[in-house]
Amino acid sequence: MTQRELEDRDERWTAMRALLAAPFVDATAPAYTLIRRHERAVAALLQSTYGYQLEVCSTAARASGPPTRDGLHRPLRVCPASASGRQRPPDDWPALGDRGCVLVLLTLVALERGSAQTAIADLARDVERAGADVDPPVIVDFRARAERLAFADGLDLLCAWGVLEHTSGSHDSYARREQREDEALFTVDRRRLALLLRDPASAMSATTLAELLDESARYPPTPEGRNRIRAERLARRLTEDPALVLDDLDDDERTYFTGQRARIEGSVAAATGYAIERRREGSALIADDRAFSDVPFPTNATVKQVALLLCDMLASAEQPVMSAQAVRDAVSDLVAAHGRHWGRDADDPAQVTALAEAATDVLVACDLAQRADAGGLRPRPLAARFRTPTVKRARVRL
Repeated sequence: MTQRELEDRDERWTAMRALLAAPFVDATAPAYTLIRRHERAVAALLQSTYGYQLEVCSTAARASGPPTRDGLHRPLRVCPASASGRQRPPDDWPALGDRGCVLVLLTLVALERGSAQTAIADLARDVERAGADVDPPVIVDFRARAERLAFADGLDLLCAWGVLEHTSGSHDSYARREQREDEALFTVDRRRLALLLRDPASAMSATTLAELLDESARYPPTPEGRNRIRAERLARRLTEDPALVLDDLDDDERTYFTGQRARIEGSVAAATGYAIERRREGSALIADDRAFSDVPFPTNATVKQVALLLCDMLASAEQPVMSAQAVRDAVSDLVAAHGRHWGRDADDPAQVTALAEAATDVLVACDLAQRADAGGLRPRPLAARFRTPTVKRARVRL
């Protein structure tokens, strides 16, 4: 390849990574320029590899498409407004609760019906009306503080995505005990608002989650069409989930992936520029620069150091499940050995339990373990990647 071709390839990789890593790429971001420069090539890569559609407007770019199965269970996290908060890893950002997600959807309906600018008090009333229009109705009562907090969290999420811009005023009373008339004014980016739904007609007609995620109409109902859907779904899982584990696939997917493994891995590597690690249990995309990771692991954070040390115990355990008590005992031993560096006391059961639960959340989020009955942990194949290596000394004959 010529130097220019190498530079173009690297620019396409940067553009693809930015689109796959965040809901929107802002027009002020350097990657947006690369997306516009290589728009046709990037759109073709997204479509052929993942079945994603590239949407570009004057204020942002977005890759839209169906999520992975695991992606449906990952929380939406709200980017903190403070500079120090934004510097924390994304998995430390506050997660939007279930009620907050419902209110975000109702807010989107209200914004779609409204004008280019709205005051928060007017928007709140429009959200209440949108809830009343749902069948069955969703009762929204902003006299309850919890409801106001969930609404404010949703507004913060939409501001972080750039769908809303907090133009002036304050919406502080939505975080206070008593509700007052706020004067906050929001400007709506209607172009980004339009990009949030990939297929509005299908979304409006869907009555279940399965219908909303149905991809069967995208390709002809032929063996070739079904294989295309399988290939895209597997490429998405390889790219967006911590690992693609063969035992997690159904029989048809496992058979297809086994036969097409090199092609699927090659297409993902060509689209992202990242290496693919292949093992007997499955495959994983290795993003060594961490620009693509929403849960950085391992890191120097205490909880993630505990999770890393637990990986070795999980991968080496003789039993298929590590009980909840065994996890707490293991964490207690780790705190006894390293507590002076972590600021934890092994003799404090509350500290040990809290640390064990937080480390368990990290292990599950990174697909290193899964929860078992009675609070136990079952190791996942990916945990073996972080076990302590065994060094064997070679015998030297003199």
